[in-house]
Amino acid sequence: MVRQAPPSRGMSSDGAQIARWFSALPVCTRFLIEATGVLTLVCGLRLLPGYYMALYWQPVMRQFQLWRIVTNFLVTGLSINGVIHMVMLYRHSLALEKEEYGGRTADYAWFIMFCMILMTCLSWFTSTPVLSDGLLLSLVTLWSLHRADQIVNFFLGIQFPARYLPYAMMAMDLLFTGGFPYAAFYGWMSAQAYYYLSVDLPSQGGLNYIPTPQLVYRVFGQVRRNDPRAPNARMASTSNPVPQRPGGGNFWGQGRRLG
Repeated sequence: MVRQAPPSRGMSSDGAQIARWFSALPVCTRFLIEATGVLTLVCGLRLLPGYYMALYWQPVMRQFQLWRIVTNFLVTGLSINGVIHMVMLYRHSLALEKEEYGGRTADYAWFIMFCMILMTCLSWFTSTPVLSDGLLLSLVTLWSLHRADQIVNFFLGIQFPARYLPYAMMAMDLLFTGGFPYAAFYGWMSAQAYYYLSVDLPSQGGLNYIPTPQLVYRVFGQVRRNDPRAPNARMASTSNPVPQRPGGGNFWGQGRRLG
């Protein structure tokens, strides 16, 4: 009589640990990683043509394929560059959501939505079909604005203050693709606009012209912490900068075309 080998506890234990790690991620970061991973696999394995994920305005306007407005932000290449993209997305989104936006999921979700809306509008003029690099650059830009003096590692071990990281990434895109990185540039512009309108301007006594909508707070079951007319002390604070991480480093990415 042949006895079946008992199931490997090591494999089940590892799977449980991964599941616990993933479920413990903050809401927005978990959504970005899960959605990007699933859509990238679906397109990379040819289960669905990448064309249906990209933002082409004719099918959006004439055939009401509205999902394209969102999915083009959540698909990257099934390659080493795609892996780098996912790692950077995870690292920078997690840092923002746990530190600058700790306990303020609705505000972080609004930042992402604001950048996506602005990038979508800008892409109309250049017919940029995939804005996933733009979404990543918006996160990296906001992350770097809050850690301007933190030293980061870049390509070939080059080190410089974090404030220059978005520019270095756009330069790498330009170098590798040979074309202007519109998606990344739109992401940088969107994050700069958000930071100025919601942080810089209020900290100088001005109004916050893009407060998080009340509807977003309701979706996440949260309430507004500060009056929209008041500076956001947590976001604008420079007296208590985020501690520098020893050996902090970053990856870079380059633009991709969907097949």
